[in-house]
Order: sequence, then C-alpha cells, then structure tokens
Amino acid sequence: MSLASAFEKVFGSKEGADCTFLVHNQELPAHQFILANRSPVLKAMIKGPMAPPSQRHEIIDPQITFDDFNNFVKFLYTEKCDVSLENVEVLFRLSDMYDVPDLFEFCANTLPKSLKPKDLLKFAEMGMALGNKSNVVNKCLNEVPNKARYSYSPLQYESQSGKVWSSSELVLEFVKYCPRTDSFKEEAVFEITFEWAKGQCKEKNLEINTENLKELMSPFVQHFDLEKISLGILTSTIFDYELIPEKQLLKRFVDHFKKEVKKQNLPLSNPQNMPMQLQPLQTQFYQQPPPQQMTQQMQTQFHQQPHSKLMQQQQQQQQRHHQMQQQLQPQFHQQPPHKQMLQ
Repeated sequence: MSLASAFEKVFGSKEGADCTFLVHNQELPAHQFILANRSPVLKAMIKGPMAPPSQRHEIIDPQITFDDFNNFVKFLYTEKCDVSLENVEVLFRLSDMYDVPDLFEFCANTLPKSLKPKDLLKFAEMGMALGNKSNVVNKCLNEVPNKARYSYSPLQYESQSGKVWSSSELVLEFVKYCPRTDSFKEEAVFEITFEWAKGQCKEKNLEINTENLKELMSPFVQHFDLEKISLGILTSTIFDYELIPEKQLLKRFVDHFKKEVKKQNLPLSNPQNMPMQLQPLQTQFYQQPPPQQMTQQMQTQFHQQPHSKLMQQQQQQQQRHHQMQQQLQPQFHQQPPHKQMLQ
C-alpha cells in the first residue's frame, strides 16, 4: 500500500484519532500528528498553551459547514479534496485561515479544467479579487480556447442576481493573456471584446455609437495584433467605429496588401490586384502622370506658348511683306531704265 493510500484509509476510518472538531454540533475526529504538521494554525490550536485538555475544538465560523471542514481535513490527509465552483470560495477561505497554501494551489490547478467557459470567467473574477494568487486568472484563461472550440461565449457569467458582464480588469487580462490557437484566433478575441463593449453600453444605458465604443475599447485596442485580424473586420468594425487612427489602420492594410502581392507575384500597379476597397484610389493614382512627367509637360507648355505667338507674328509679317512685293513689282517694271531716263 502506498503512503497516499494509507493516509486516505486513516482519514476514512478515523482509527487512533486523538482530537475532535465540533462543527455546528457535529463531531469530526482527527489525528493531532497529521494536522499539526500540515497547518501552523492548527498546530497552535492543538499544541499551544491555550489548547484544551480534552482536545475538543469548536469551529464557529457560520460560513463554514461541517462538509466544508471535513473536505478541508481530507485535503490535509490526502493532498486532494472535492472542489467545485460552489465550494471553492470556502476552500480559499480555509486555505487562508489555516495557512495551507497548497490547498489554494490545488484548487487553482484543478478547477479550471472542469469548468464551462462562463464558469471559468466567474472563477477568474474570484482570482482577480484575491490578487491573482497562484496565477488563478491565467490558469482560467489558458482553458478558454479549449472550451470555446465550437462556440464563442460572451464575457458574461451567472450570479445570484442574473447574468453579469466581466469586469474591465478581467477583460484586459483576457485580451493580453488568453492564448490564441488555430480554433481561437486573434479576431475571435477581438469580436468577443467588442461584444463586451456593446454590452457595457446597454448596461449603462449608453447609445451604441462611435464615441462610446471607442472609449470602452481604448484600453484593449493596443494589445491586439491587427496583422492577424481579417481585412473584413479592419475595414468594417474597426474603421467604422474609429477604434484606431486612420493612419495606423491604413498602414496595417497596405502592409497586408503588399505581403499578398508579394506572395502571388502580382504587379502592384495593376488596379485589379488591389482589394475592392482601395481600387478607386489605386486607379486614380495610376491615372495621374508621374511628377517628373507632369513637370516636363508644364515646362513644354510654358516654352511653347510664347514661341507660338512669335511664330504667328513672323508669319503675319512675311505675309504683309509678300503682299507689298506683289504690289510694287508691276510699278517697278513699267518704269524705264535709269539710262533711258537720263537720256
């Protein structure tokens, strides 16, 4: 028999128990040696100067039931216990009260693997309230892609008052640290976060418009890898609600386009190779002459304009001169030669 099996058998039989805990008038026998070596607080209760001679110790905490304390003692014996979303808060409390950090670690490692996506968020909120002790939040977020393989759940969980949206602090942790996988990609994280922002608008009776969504999404946008978000989302949701500056959006878009053109060995100047959203701009750009060509055209026009006027003037003068010659020639030939005139 292994040591773990032996301790489990001792816990079940209570054979040789030498102390008793009274929890709401129910007795729980235990062994001083085991408890004193597992918890410094229990050691003080059992071995300290204030320990009762009868070794009967009453637990009067109203939030701790007999089953809760029995489950706690089981962990002290066996390093395992029953943990669920319903009793984990009590186990956390007992772990803190009796200084048993291993119990907290056990719950943080065990529970996320058995929870549904919405319950993961609730457990993560508990971890946030406890300062992310034992990295509870990240352990919950690591399970999200596995739970959301077939459907994406909103950042909501059930409480006694109904459905509750996750806190903005937890959403930030979700955006920053939730693993991306082939089935849970960057755009899935973005869409879930954007739905959370719209849910916040409804909860706060705010209009779902650019101003409100931009403000709610502002803490998260910088943590998204926009290179891994589809062009459809970039040119619709992100552009329409101005979630990032236009210059940054255009740079992301053009970088993506250049990569696709390079992959397919397509000429960048062909407007048909440009995505539909940019084709009008691309066509207009390439219809314009290059700056050097435009300069040459302007210079040619500039120099041609005065030269053409001068040519017109010269032609007009030549025409007038020719007309004068035609008029003078008959008169000149009708006159006698000079000698004849002298004679």
